[in-house]
Amino acid sequence: MNLTKLALRRPVAIFVCILALVIYGVSSIFGMEMEQTPQMEMPMLMVRASYSNAGPEDVEELVTSVIEDAVGSLDGLKSMTSTSSEGNAMVALEFEYGTDTEEVKTDLQDKLNQLERQLPDDVEPSIMEMSMNQSSVMSLYLDASENSDSVLYYAENEVQPELEAVSGVASVEVMGGKRQYIRIQLDEEKLGQYNLTMSDVSSAIASADFSTPAGTIGRGDQDITLKGGEHFDTYESLAEVPITLQSGDIIYLQDVADIQMAEDENSSISRARGRENVMISIDKNQSASAVTISSKVQDVIASLNAANPDKPINVMNDSGETIRESLMSVASTLVLGVIITMAVLLVFFGDIKASLIVGTSMPFSLLTTLIIMSYCGLTLNTLSMGGLVIGIGMMVDNSIVVLESCFRRGDVERDFTEAALEGTRLVASSVVASTITTVVVFLPISMMEGMAGQMFKHMGYTIIFALTASLISALTLIPLLFCRLKPREHKGRITRVMERIENAYGRLIARLLNLKALVILVAVSLLVVSGAMVTHIDTELMPMMDQGSIQISVETKPALKTEKVSEILAGIEAILEEQPDIDEYSVRSGSGSSSISVYLKDDRSMETGEMVDLLREQTADMTDCKVSVSAQSGMSIGGNAEVTVQLTGKDLAQLEEAASQVAAMMKTHEGIVSTSTSLSDGNPQAEIVVDSLTSRSLGLTPSQIMSTVSNMISGTTATTITQDGEEYSVRVVYPEGTYEDVSDLEGVMLKTGSGSYIPLMDVASIEYSNAPQSLQKLDGKYLVEVSGQTRSDSAAKTSSEVSAQAMKLSLPEGVSLSMGGDMRSMNEEFSAIYTAIASAIFLVFMVMAIQFNSIRFSLVVLISVPFCAIGAFAALLIAGSSINMASLIGFVQLAGTVVNNAIVLIDYTNTLRREQGLSAYDALCQAGRTRLRPIMMTTLTTVLSLIPLAMGIGTGTETMQSLGVVVIGGLISSTFLTLILIPTFYLLFCGKDGQTPKKRNFHPIRRLRARFA
Repeated sequence: MNLTKLALRRPVAIFVCILALVIYGVSSIFGMEMEQTPQMEMPMLMVRASYSNAGPEDVEELVTSVIEDAVGSLDGLKSMTSTSSEGNAMVALEFEYGTDTEEVKTDLQDKLNQLERQLPDDVEPSIMEMSMNQSSVMSLYLDASENSDSVLYYAENEVQPELEAVSGVASVEVMGGKRQYIRIQLDEEKLGQYNLTMSDVSSAIASADFSTPAGTIGRGDQDITLKGGEHFDTYESLAEVPITLQSGDIIYLQDVADIQMAEDENSSISRARGRENVMISIDKNQSASAVTISSKVQDVIASLNAANPDKPINVMNDSGETIRESLMSVASTLVLGVIITMAVLLVFFGDIKASLIVGTSMPFSLLTTLIIMSYCGLTLNTLSMGGLVIGIGMMVDNSIVVLESCFRRGDVERDFTEAALEGTRLVASSVVASTITTVVVFLPISMMEGMAGQMFKHMGYTIIFALTASLISALTLIPLLFCRLKPREHKGRITRVMERIENAYGRLIARLLNLKALVILVAVSLLVVSGAMVTHIDTELMPMMDQGSIQISVETKPALKTEKVSEILAGIEAILEEQPDIDEYSVRSGSGSSSISVYLKDDRSMETGEMVDLLREQTADMTDCKVSVSAQSGMSIGGNAEVTVQLTGKDLAQLEEAASQVAAMMKTHEGIVSTSTSLSDGNPQAEIVVDSLTSRSLGLTPSQIMSTVSNMISGTTATTITQDGEEYSVRVVYPEGTYEDVSDLEGVMLKTGSGSYIPLMDVASIEYSNAPQSLQKLDGKYLVEVSGQTRSDSAAKTSSEVSAQAMKLSLPEGVSLSMGGDMRSMNEEFSAIYTAIASAIFLVFMVMAIQFNSIRFSLVVLISVPFCAIGAFAALLIAGSSINMASLIGFVQLAGTVVNNAIVLIDYTNTLRREQGLSAYDALCQAGRTRLRPIMMTTLTTVLSLIPLAMGIGTGTETMQSLGVVVIGGLISSTFLTLILIPTFYLLFCGKDGQTPKKRNFHPIRRLRARFA
């Protein structure tokens, strides 16, 4: 007994199943994790090593090269990029997709363990895993314009532990704020008077504050620990620290130094809207949900703020809230698509019951899909939700075809049950085949490797689940509801209009079938025109998801003082203050880099891209720095308005020359706003060269001399004391400005072994040089990157043009050029999608061959696939969208969708020829008139349900917008061409006589259809 008969005979069982679906489907929604994008594994490992006080050249020679030689033979290694900077080495290893990084990590650790004797003694390499899903989920800040030390202490000792205890939080970083310390400011004149050095004073302080264990001693029946020492409870008590002179006399610390509480001169900057603050950045684990963490962190903040109202914690950025808004926006688009679909059905059938019958199948399919998604461990994200939006129109296609067939049989059969059975039987095979063709095109997407595969497989799975559920619904629920509700088609105005359209189409196709050459010529001409459209459409990796946030990177001159960096950043802050659309912004600077995060208002008058262009113009003329402004996208890839050219070679001088050529070429392009290279002027440095023989003859070693100079410039920490529950470091320093300039080193006096003093310059000299900030390598060769900032509205076009011009440059011998950044990723990912498109078309051909048991008719159906490009490219051009990963996935979907109308038409044509003995010509004319309405209805429901997505309504829909545009344009053009072009080719493939095709002994789909009879 087939599904349809089972559903009609067991209605209670069907309704109980529906009730179960509602219960489990709704519970699945609340149980699924919410994310911005699917979890994406990056097959990358990072090796890091620290080599203190070593310059980039030494790091590269002694550390980086050694690591590169050892790890270059790892299995599956795709590329190796290294960066050698002052005191640090980083080697990034990218592997082929599908590589087991855990296994490779073990092999990598084994190789690093073998380098113990080859690396400097104090160098210990460590391994880090790179992940796109382990990222900052929230940014918090506390106002530190007053009581900075107290706020910093509160953030580190109370807030940070509470946040780290939240499940799913990987790390919590506290930045900014000024820490208080106890400053022991020495009086050089008095030190000389008492023949003392900084080291003498520091040792006296350290020895005066100590705790020493003395072992264990008995006390009655117990053994107790014995210890002794001296401690200072307040910084004022340090004044009484005794210092023993060489003469044996004793003086006190207050005799040679000024003791006071001071604020640390921080080399980092952290501000929010111009006010000093303490910033807290929260990173999540790879598998954790940003939405869940956001909710838990908000609870922690509320609790802490209630307990400490004088130190309120503010939220600067909350990605969890952004994700919620994006998903709600996509959900609204989904609901709007359902409403539009219902309206279309009501218009065409003219009966509310008919509309409700098909409308009921949508929640059935949606809930079934959600249950399967939950069972398979999929999450609710913009891609999987986008799959539901795309699937809405396709979900009802099967239901429409079945219901329309039931209506037609109802005109013949008086009994609704017989009409339901016969109507379903007539279209069962075409419905099954149409579903299979659509499902199989998403199989290559679901199995794609690379970034595109990881991103879009969730969407592919979702659509596969939805279409499978819709097929079951069409073959069971639709006939059952048709019998129960007994709808009647009302011959209203729309019905009469449709009848006139059907008659007009019948007359048109009858004429065009006699003008086959003209029809084919026009179709091919349109296809050629669509090919010309491609040259006017931009290309990019992935459209930017507008989250209303902007990142400003500021590159200053090497070794620029913190005060000067602060002035430069203040100039940019002044520009931001003038923009009414900016809600918040925060400044971070430290470790040689500066950045400003800008967050726009929800009710802003300017788009994010427009604001980016405005800020680029306003910061273009700033001196002493290079400013880079870019929009932050919610996607892990793409959205970067920058073109990057990579130059590799063995000679740095040649690379510098080549970089100058590329930069000069970029500057001539009108789409490039600014250029920069990874080569820098280098860090100016002064090296103290000690005469070892002379110094040792005076009782001084080079290390003692360097330690003395370091202490004089930076001071030395003698000890720490605890006061009022807070720990403070005790730092011995010279008065501010004593050793501020390199010329001041000439006055440094060194204490010899005999106790006398000599000038530093008697045993050492100072040499000046410029050291590169960093050295980069790609697969063992030096790497220089030249980057150009582009305008947001022309990024893709500019990138393509610059790429073409760069390839034409005459570069020095030995220098290789390639595109980096998004262009490189785009070539790799597009190649994978092109393969998926080819696979999808082949799978569709296989299904057609089985369906029709004929190569000829399979080819007729496939003819509709390339012609969908006419409308798809035209739609992209009109909408101003680009060719990107999302739009290419739209072409994959079209490969399985556009053939559905052809399947319905050809299947019914073959039925008429086989059962009624009609000629091919007559069968095509009759089949066209009969199947025109379901074809128009299925096309309209799919197209109209995708309009909200194609219009980019709501936050987070930008990613899928171009996909919606492609599908809408492709469906519209392919539908019109299917109704005209498919009959034309069908007649050509039938030959001159156009007689009934011979019956085949093997017809698996016909047998499948018989099972539904």
